[in-house]
Amino acid sequence: MPVEILAIASAVCALCQGIQTWLELQEEKVDTVVRIGSVIQQVHNILLPFSTVAHHRSGEQQLVESIRCAGDVLQRTKDHLLAWSTKRSQKIVAFLAPNTLIKQLKEDEQQLSNQLIILLTSVAVVGYMKDHSKHTSDWPKPVMDSGPGSSSRPPPYDFLECVKQSDGKAFWNDYIGGKVQFIERDHFMERLSMWAKGNISKSICERIIMRLDEYNVGGVSVSNFGRVLGPNSFKVFIETCIKGHKFPPVSSIDVHVAPGQSLHTPLLVWVDDNHDNNNYEVAQAKGMGIQVVQLNSTAMAKSWIEANFAFLRDNDEPSRLRFISDNARNEMDPRLGETLNVAAGESFLRFLRGRFFNAPVLIYTGLGVDLTRYVEAYSAAGSTTSARVCMKFISGMVVGKGDDFNWQGFSVR
Repeated sequence: MPVEILAIASAVCALCQGIQTWLELQEEKVDTVVRIGSVIQQVHNILLPFSTVAHHRSGEQQLVESIRCAGDVLQRTKDHLLAWSTKRSQKIVAFLAPNTLIKQLKEDEQQLSNQLIILLTSVAVVGYMKDHSKHTSDWPKPVMDSGPGSSSRPPPYDFLECVKQSDGKAFWNDYIGGKVQFIERDHFMERLSMWAKGNISKSICERIIMRLDEYNVGGVSVSNFGRVLGPNSFKVFIETCIKGHKFPPVSSIDVHVAPGQSLHTPLLVWVDDNHDNNNYEVAQAKGMGIQVVQLNSTAMAKSWIEANFAFLRDNDEPSRLRFISDNARNEMDPRLGETLNVAAGESFLRFLRGRFFNAPVLIYTGLGVDLTRYVEAYSAAGSTTSARVCMKFISGMVVGKGDDFNWQGFSVR
């Protein structure tokens, strides 16, 4: 069933606008960040007409796929920009070195530039603007080569160029389609099961989807498929997932550890945009000998986990490692009221499970607890508004063997 371009383009335009507004507030910008802002502006300009057209009409599938892929790359770029900005203003235990953050942004810039080309090509191929010129006269036109030998139809773009390993290319080409940029999650799981001849469980498929669809956009883009595989073959990737093993971060990592700030267990990682809310619980945890690392955004938490991946992987046990997160938090700039992320808790939980971390996760929140029923879909997860339940969760690391379960489930009291 066709998907309306209007809704998808509106969402991606809003994401572009949010990032642009945030960038304008940054006093310091490196060249890579400036170039990223320029590409995002171009993506916004191309999509804006599709987000404001007066009538609702189902769009061509290729253009819809291109917009969804662009949105996926923009979400990741936003996270990396936030991590880069926060690192400059805060001292955090064992965090990514500045050169690693800039490298991530350069990779984002390249992916955004590729998506811009694909987006322009898709607009030209479907002829959407020409077909709807009667509705508007000021839509941006894709610039195509009109020199000798050129045609009005743009040259085809090799979507599989971003997949480095031959068996990964073969899987996407044979089971999904060489001209398909984006596939819905249920269809991807069906094709994966076909490739594996049924020898892969639904639960493993769901964990793989959490990894390939980190931002829960509803499916898998070929660019993210290639990015996650990296130098690994598709077969090795699937076998590793089936065994429940963890893949290291996609990019090479350089970590800066300040003297006297090395990590140790038991370790509690706490994600909240207002640390003052948790002063009592944090003090109690430290009094039990638990090291507490406090992070203020999902983006910061993701980058910190990548920076300390090896340590966390080796200590992924309930008695040695746990996570606490609030459910909704302001993820960008406190001056921008529209940036409250009401899905922050689930996004973080999804990120952890998609990387095959099994450590317990508690969503510790207030009035928004009614929005946390999603914890029931994840292993070793719970939600609560109760300080008593939170303290039980924390003390479970040092009392017994971490085999406590009385905090698990939705809205535990």
